[in-house]
Amino acid sequence: MKKWMEIQNNLKNIQDLKAQNLSLVSTSRHGLEPDDKMVGLENEFEMMQDQLARGARELEVVSLVGMGGIGKTTLANKIYSDPFIMSHFDIRAKAIFSQEYYARNVLLGLLSSISEKIDEFHEQQNDDQLADRLQKLLKYGSYLIVIDDIWTREAWDSIKRCFPDCNNGSRILMTTRNVEVAECASSGKTPYHMRLMNFNESWSLLYEKVFVKDYFSPEFEQLGKKITLNCGGLPLALVLIAGLLSKIGKSLDEWKSIVKNVSSTVNTGVNVQYMRVVALSYHYLPHHLKPCFLYFAIFQEDELILVNKLVELWAAEGFMKVEERKSIEEVAEKCLKELIDRSLISNRNLRFDGKIEICGMHD
Repeated sequence: MKKWMEIQNNLKNIQDLKAQNLSLVSTSRHGLEPDDKMVGLENEFEMMQDQLARGARELEVVSLVGMGGIGKTTLANKIYSDPFIMSHFDIRAKAIFSQEYYARNVLLGLLSSISEKIDEFHEQQNDDQLADRLQKLLKYGSYLIVIDDIWTREAWDSIKRCFPDCNNGSRILMTTRNVEVAECASSGKTPYHMRLMNFNESWSLLYEKVFVKDYFSPEFEQLGKKITLNCGGLPLALVLIAGLLSKIGKSLDEWKSIVKNVSSTVNTGVNVQYMRVVALSYHYLPHHLKPCFLYFAIFQEDELILVNKLVELWAAEGFMKVEERKSIEEVAEKCLKELIDRSLISNRNLRFDGKIEICGMHD
C-alpha cells in the first residue's frame, strides 16, 4: 500500500508539473520501465551492485559510459530497482539530464521522488533554495542517486554540490556518453565502459522478441541470424528491428529485403545506423500510424508524455479515424499500442487496469 501511494504521488507530481508547462525531462521514475528488459550483462550487473553496496564509507560516483542505445539506462534502471539495492539505501532518487536540461527541473524531480510531494512552496523557491532543500533531505540517511544521460561537465558542476558526503556509504550512479564527464565526476575511479552485445546475447534478444511469440520455419531463423549479425551488437538497433519483424508477418521476400537494408548499415556511423533502422521501421508503418509517430517530434527529448493528453492532441489534429463501436480514446490507445509493439515508442507506466498512462521515446 505504501508503495502504491508513492507511485500515485509521483504521478500527481507529473500532472502538476505538466499543468504548469514545466519540462518533464528530469522527473524521477521509480522502478524499472516496463519495456526495459535486460539481456546479457549479468556480470556487469553484479559488479555494479557490489561497487554500489560495498566499499568505502565516503560518497562515491560510479559511472557507466557508452554510446547512445548501448544499454546504459537499462542497466542503471535494473540496478536502481534491484531488491537488494532498494533495501541497502535509505533514500533513492533519479534524474534524467539529456543534452538540453533545466537544472530547476532536475532539482524538482529529485525532490519529488524523495519527499513524495512538490508543493506550492517548492515551486516558488529559486534554484539555490531548491538545491539547499535537496541537500538537507539527503542528510537523513544513505542515498543512491541515479543521474541518467548527463552530457557535459558544466551540467555535473551545476548539481554536484547538492550531494553531501555524510560518510555513510552513499553513492551516485551516473550514465553518460562523454568519457571526460565520467572521469571528472568519478574522482579517480575508473568509469565502466559499456560493451556491445556479443552474437549470442544479440540473438537471444531478437529471438525472445520475435521467435518465441510464434512459430517460424528454419529459413526465417537463418535470416534472423543474419539480421542479428548485421546489427553489430547494438541493443537499440536490435529492439527496433525486432519490433518491425514481429509485425510484418511471414513473407520471406519482406524478410530478405530487411536483411539487405540492415546489411547496408554496416560500417556506417552509429547515429547513421540508428536513423536507417528507424527509417526502415517507419517505412513499414501502416499509413494511419505515420502521422501519429511523427507527432512525437513536438515533445522534448526524454519527456514523459501523459497518454490522455496525447490522445486529446491526436484527436484535435484529426488523426483518429472513428471505428464502429469504438470511442476516439479506444482507437488512440490501439494506435499507441501498435507503436509500442514496434518498439518505436516505449511504455513508461501502466495503470492498475492495464492501460498505458505514460509513454515516451528514446532520445
